[in-house]
Amino acid sequence: MNLTYSAKDIRDLANIFSKKYPGCILDTLIDKRATKENILKLKNKLLKTNVDDKVIISLSGHGLLSDSLDFYYATYDIDFRHPENHGLLYDELESLLDSIPARNKLLLLDACHSGEVDKEESKLVADAGTQAADAGVAKGVRALKPRGVKVVSTKNSIGLQNSFELMQQLFTDLSKGSGAVVISAAGGKEYAFEADKWNNGVFTYSVLKCFEEKGITSEGIKVSELKDYVIEKVSSLTNGQQKPTSRKENLVNDFRVW
Repeated sequence: MNLTYSAKDIRDLANIFSKKYPGCILDTLIDKRATKENILKLKNKLLKTNVDDKVIISLSGHGLLSDSLDFYYATYDIDFRHPENHGLLYDELESLLDSIPARNKLLLLDACHSGEVDKEESKLVADAGTQAADAGVAKGVRALKPRGVKVVSTKNSIGLQNSFELMQQLFTDLSKGSGAVVISAAGGKEYAFEADKWNNGVFTYSVLKCFEEKGITSEGIKVSELKDYVIEKVSSLTNGQQKPTSRKENLVNDFRVW
């Protein structure tokens, strides 16, 4: 279950934002500190923001489904067989950004929803990279690791297409929205990859490259530009095997993120 670059992803993002916005408030919850309780405590700080503040939350790690088909971010102490134990429910994650004064809000989620639910067998399969090796992703790249776990269950059985549609609905259902722009690393039936070649998760690598390549202009980078760049970059680097998703309906407030 251990990933090579999740902690580095967060440190790299924290470093680049601290240089861009000197004096910004940074909270990095890495390894043992990345618990559900610690993450949810950040709400107290976010409630003290101002209307014109920018709030960016980035998570890097495993994503998985529970038996009831709820999406969970895998915290440090999560029970992979029962992600509702200590896992961070997606609705809880978005609640951090809900009803806070800041209106410029961005959620970056570098984790895959890999909840393939099988109709015949009931077991948990920890994917050690076999599918990644067989997928033909990014030829010449070694040590690819998928950021997900397949939860296989006889309960509430769904197929791959249904799984993908479930994730799409999660990101486009405005009734669940917090007014934030959400960009996720992969669709419902895909893996989010990391590798030595990128020295990061490919999603976070693409975010960093966007700031590096497009950030040299004086006009800055809007959220829509970040979204378009990351979707194209990740798809290109993985030969189309990983395609980020976003909640386009919330791009009405196309604020400058860089």
